[in-house]
Amino acid sequence: MEIEFLKQISHFKIVKVPKYITGKIQECALNHLNLKDMGQLRDRMEGQMYYNKLRNNILSEYAFENILFKTPFDWDKRMNKNYKRKPYFIEGFSINLITFKTNNYPKISLNHTNLCVLGVATEDSKVYLSGIATKKLIKINGVNIRDQIFELRNFDQLITFSTQQDLIIQLKKNGVQQFV
Repeated sequence: MEIEFLKQISHFKIVKVPKYITGKIQECALNHLNLKDMGQLRDRMEGQMYYNKLRNNILSEYAFENILFKTPFDWDKRMNKNYKRKPYFIEGFSINLITFKTNNYPKISLNHTNLCVLGVATEDSKVYLSGIATKKLIKINGVNIRDQIFELRNFDQLITFSTQQDLIIQLKKNGVQQFV
């Protein structure tokens, strides 16, 4: 899949995240695992997998929020190990951020998602954000793998945006219904 992702990378917006964010993510991981340093891990492989997933999630969230809100990132919420990302509500639209790894296609539950943006982070702190995926676009460009869970395999028809205002304009222009 990584090769397939690279073939479609032009359909993603690249957001460069400052390097200092990596240190903050390490703080979060240590806090979640109740450790003073990563050397205390009993299972290094499991710890590294946890860190990689947390890193991808936080970098994608940081990039997405930076584009939409231009406000400082709330590190306190991420220090909570039980934190669950909620949809973003923007002028009546409910938008989910879904993160994935480049070696897997993103899986999206249409029972729980109406609009979403997909995010993936690389080792060099670049985040790739997709355009907006609507239920209709997910059904057209994805494969139903089970019970309304679609694996999105094509990203070229997603609705591109560059700012929060642009996002709202694009959604209205494309006839997307607001959350009531």
